[in-house]
Amino acid sequence: MKLLMIAGMGESVALARELSVIEGHEVICVTEGRAVARAEPPVKIYDGVFQTDADFARYIADERFDMVVDAAHPFEARFGTIARGLELPYLRVTREEWTPKQNEDWINVASMKEAVAAVPRAARVFLATGRGSVHAFKERADAYVMCRQLEQHERAFPLDNGAYVFGAGPFSVTAEMQTFQTLMVDFLILRNSGSVQGRSKVYAAGNLGITIIMIQKTDVGVPQFQTATILDVAKRVADCANH
Repeated sequence: MKLLMIAGMGESVALARELSVIEGHEVICVTEGRAVARAEPPVKIYDGVFQTDADFARYIADERFDMVVDAAHPFEARFGTIARGLELPYLRVTREEWTPKQNEDWINVASMKEAVAAVPRAARVFLATGRGSVHAFKERADAYVMCRQLEQHERAFPLDNGAYVFGAGPFSVTAEMQTFQTLMVDFLILRNSGSVQGRSKVYAAGNLGITIIMIQKTDVGVPQFQTATILDVAKRVADCANH
């Protein structure tokens, strides 16, 4: 069975390893981020670039995959949407979203635009939403914006009032608390990915009384029968192979 895995969530590497050792399975990964590729899962990783949606659909057809397992980041749906439009067995990997703990002050929003609007004037904001989200603050010169980057680089920060913060995870709760205190963070903005490792920053913000602006995931329209938890994926793949 030739399996295409769309990688992106933190569990992708372990999942790729689990699927690759099933006898008779060949697993090839495509990824919408470099983190999975850096982790070197024990499978082949496609290192090309899909310029258009049609390029990706053509790749799936040309490689004659038997099934697609979509383990992309919960907020990434481009490749999965294309794959679902093809006549192939498809499975979207899911995990539970975070819920607020008693000491955590959450503001739930539906988009980055709403997150920016929820930030009061002159606040110090820590973004855990990626470099591209910094531009959402281009009209908010009053706010000081900090954006975490996992890899060191020399790119200029795109806003006059702010800076990149460099550091490679995983980050402990204690380390996140130290970072937030040093940077005098008032607000933390992040997406509700449900990642176990990623939640350390939420715990840290709660411990320090920092307000958390949580962008909630939107429904990408995947039917229930095409979803599986991380624990169930291997069984579902094996069931598909046996039919």
